[in-house]
Amino acid sequence: MLLAACIIVLGFFFFFHTSSSLHHTLSSLSSSPTSSKTSSKDDTTTSSSPQDPATDMIPVEFPDPFAFHTPTADEKYLTYLPHSGFHNQRIELENALLLAFYLNRTLLLPDVYLGNPAMPWLRFDKMYERILLQTKRGLSHCPQIPPGAPYPMECLNYDRWTKVPWTFFYDLKPLAETVRIILRPDLSLQWLEATLPGLATTSSATTTTKTKKYDNIHFLKDMSPYEFRVYDHMGSKTPLSKFMHRYDVATLQAMDQKLLHFGSVFGTHRVLAQQASHATWLKQIRTHLIFNNPVLVDTARQVVDQLGGAGSSFIGLHLRVGDGLFKVRASINIDDIYHSLVNRFTDLTLDELLLLDPSHDEDRKERTDYEVKTLRTVTNVTSELPLAVDHTGYEQTITAHHLGSQPPTSLDPRLTCRRPGPNDEVDTSRFSQTIIYIATDAPNPSQHPLLRKIYATFPCVFDLSDFAFVFDALRRVHVVEEKIRLDDYLIPMLDAIIAAQGQHFFGTKDSTFTSYIERQLHPVYTHQQVKLAGPPVIPE
Repeated sequence: MLLAACIIVLGFFFFFHTSSSLHHTLSSLSSSPTSSKTSSKDDTTTSSSPQDPATDMIPVEFPDPFAFHTPTADEKYLTYLPHSGFHNQRIELENALLLAFYLNRTLLLPDVYLGNPAMPWLRFDKMYERILLQTKRGLSHCPQIPPGAPYPMECLNYDRWTKVPWTFFYDLKPLAETVRIILRPDLSLQWLEATLPGLATTSSATTTTKTKKYDNIHFLKDMSPYEFRVYDHMGSKTPLSKFMHRYDVATLQAMDQKLLHFGSVFGTHRVLAQQASHATWLKQIRTHLIFNNPVLVDTARQVVDQLGGAGSSFIGLHLRVGDGLFKVRASINIDDIYHSLVNRFTDLTLDELLLLDPSHDEDRKERTDYEVKTLRTVTNVTSELPLAVDHTGYEQTITAHHLGSQPPTSLDPRLTCRRPGPNDEVDTSRFSQTIIYIATDAPNPSQHPLLRKIYATFPCVFDLSDFAFVFDALRRVHVVEEKIRLDDYLIPMLDAIIAAQGQHFFGTKDSTFTSYIERQLHPVYTHQQVKLAGPPVIPE
């Protein structure tokens, strides 16, 4: 009972103090679970329902921990604690793969946690404790509760989170050829001790669970979100930036324990790759961390085909507006993207733009009624920006490829573009050649006030709600053991895969989701090299 009580208290704490980035409106379109919980179980739970026959269900597969590698007595390991949303955990995975390569250690890879709300960063001991408390052991009765029945307190958070192996999203086999990988489905130290050779504890008659000494484990316990930055080149003068301490690879190599146990390893370019061989490995990591889940890939392909095909002239947008700093700056970020679209893909005059964007000055203001606490360093934005048009350098492209009153023939005829109305002050039908796909967490995108000017300017704008079949496909995916549907969590990923396959892509500043599309998905889908960005390689 004490364990259940702890789970409930923690669950409510994180519910009220952490924001969610799931696509709420698209979730409702797919009859997904609501974000609030009542004292009785209703028929919108993520559990299996009569509409989801077992024969149509797609189960998440959990590979054996040693599917990629069987440990030997003399090898050494490293691991870390996962936290925050999917893309932050993906960055942790990238950094951990770099560290494993640099240190020649076997990576003990945690599962990826999917939750609403996501688990935040905490200091090492607190985060380890939090992870152990977040368990579904002893709660197998929760998904068995029939609709309308009283909902026990210990089950309140049952369907608000789950975890799946990284193999559900990515093909790790090519990476496992270079770095040894063991899957770590259990994050307890006891699992490590029982599973891996050479990690037994030192104990005595007076030793208790809390005072166990793990002589073969070196804990690098973080006390702040950006405790350290790892430098792979002794001559690097790259500043620490937001990080607190410098760890050289040589320092980590000198740690002789069997296991290096990190807390958080989140942070873009937290582990530097300034040696040429390390930059090559980073490029290989990013090339292979591309969604390959069959349901996501096949469903996205069907949508992209209707938009004209991968790499065709459609434009992908990622507009994050629903939470945190993105909510404060939503109107500014959208306005920046809108004017990029106007300048590059239209021949609008300033007078026409004044009619289409009458709230421009208001849109350049941050929301002051929304309190934000962020641990991230963010880009300064320019709030005041006079309304203007600038087609310089794009005139010939606009005339040749983006003007026309009819949609391109590559657009599926089942998709309907908006026709000009009698009250339209500007005839924008001449922009029907420009196809736009919006990936967003905005509720009801076509009616959202911040997106209105995009829809008003471009007749052929689509979002996931225009493709009803995708929700049926995603609803089939389950964590069978927990009777949890994954559609809520897969919707943003499907959105990303679709938006990334356009000829052009525009995203939201400071979003790890946007960065993933810009640096990895979009280049791979359009047959280009992935982008490394970050500090440059230091010549030898």
